[in-house]
Amino acid sequence: MIALIIIMAIFLFILLFVVDFKMGRKHHQKIARKLSFEQTTGDYSLFKNGSPMYEKLFQDIHQASVQVDIFFYLIDNDYISQNFLQVLKNKASEGVPVRLLADRLGGYRINKQIRQELADAGVEFHFAEKPGFPYFFYRLHRRNHRKIAVIDGKIAFVGGFNIGKNYIGETSKFGDWRDYHLRLTGPVVKELQEVLFDDWYLSTGETLTPLDNQGSGNEKVRVVATDGVGLEDEIDEMIQRAEQELLIGTPYFIPTNRLLSSLEKALERGVDLHIMIPMKSDHPFVKEAGIPYLDYLYRRGAKIGFFDAGFYHAKVIIIDGQLADLGTANFDRRSLFLNKEVNTFIYEQVFIGDLRKMYFEDFKDAVPFDDDWLKNRSIGTRINEKIAIILRPFL
Repeated sequence: MIALIIIMAIFLFILLFVVDFKMGRKHHQKIARKLSFEQTTGDYSLFKNGSPMYEKLFQDIHQASVQVDIFFYLIDNDYISQNFLQVLKNKASEGVPVRLLADRLGGYRINKQIRQELADAGVEFHFAEKPGFPYFFYRLHRRNHRKIAVIDGKIAFVGGFNIGKNYIGETSKFGDWRDYHLRLTGPVVKELQEVLFDDWYLSTGETLTPLDNQGSGNEKVRVVATDGVGLEDEIDEMIQRAEQELLIGTPYFIPTNRLLSSLEKALERGVDLHIMIPMKSDHPFVKEAGIPYLDYLYRRGAKIGFFDAGFYHAKVIIIDGQLADLGTANFDRRSLFLNKEVNTFIYEQVFIGDLRKMYFEDFKDAVPFDDDWLKNRSIGTRINEKIAIILRPFL
């Protein structure tokens, strides 16, 4: 009798989860934020390692005189995070308005004591995307994955780095951490501030107006902000544009059938497709979930490599050396349909040439995804591949 009750309870829980998720998704599609931006201009520099990126970010915050507005998906509780928060507190103590947002799950280490210390220093802190009712299970998976910092309305940072010592390679598990992050100036800064202020409004109810301090910019750039709707269209359009070469770098590769079909068609028309993912995984099942898709594309001519010199967290797509997409979105279902993300499209060929060179420097040292690797993968990996099929919508 007890066993029957347990089975029924498990069944009801699964049913509740499925209904909650489907209804939550339907509701989400109705209320998704649509922030549309045309091509604008800006200037930018690229960071692929955490230490120089943090150094420049902290320096820019230290020199701020008007206001500081920051959103990070994840803020850890280690010396890097403590240094970051101290820089913010120091600036707020000078009388400069400082606003900080973190995702409710990604920022869970920002405990009550830390929040009180921020408030005492004058930093206005809030959590974004708090799980709640209705659709609790769905909202639990609906994360704000963006990373945007805007200083004085003149300087913006956006990309893949969060805040923590992981991102400077100081963990034995991952070692060197490969990522891409941009520092931007010019008119594009206002658009990134609009995205951040929309998140601020949803978290606090307070409407903020972007500053007009951007100055001029020399290069074309476009901001693409998505809310679990529209990203698949953007990526599909990029893939269809490819005529000669398509480079994809991502920590998680779990495409939809639509994107898989577009990649297959790109191969059929002679596009040289490269995909790079990490050998190590930072979440259960995500690597295994991608293996069937990688195998499918490998059989059709794609060149695939596992980055094994640390952890590969970069999110990059390069089309024919003419367009580069850098930002926060991964090539997975979560970024496509659940998360809030923000990407930047770059068109400057010299910059893209340098980025392409960096990509191939990593790729030439990557472990090939080939028949030998597939044949020698462990039993545990094979089992996890089967389990991952069920979990794909959440990965």
